[in-house]
Amino acid sequence: MNQTDKRDTSFADLGTALEGVDRDRLTIVPLFAGDDAGLTAHLVVWPPNAPSQACVHGDFAEAAHIVAGSIIDEDGTEHRAGRLWMRPAHHVHHPRAGAEGAQLVLWRAPVPA
Repeated sequence: MNQTDKRDTSFADLGTALEGVDRDRLTIVPLFAGDDAGLTAHLVVWPPNAPSQACVHGDFAEAAHIVAGSIIDEDGTEHRAGRLWMRPAHHVHHPRAGAEGAQLVLWRAPVPA
């Protein structure tokens, strides 16, 4: 990932944290490829009970608006549709999809070095 220009970010990079997910069933759609501030957005659709690997992002924070279904975070809290799930930069996290899967809009915002 190019850390100086977020507009060059590969949308495939998001898949790094989702290595345990069946790629034929996972959908990641770029919605917003960045502005001068480096903000990006993706529509992410996870199949039911899909896990993810632990990941940490040092150069950006993440916020996900859960559109449908639910995600379960690393402490077991379930976040259902309509909720905002946020993780700051440098925070180790590994959410997974709930029993009905999850659809969310994932925002990434760069943080100062």
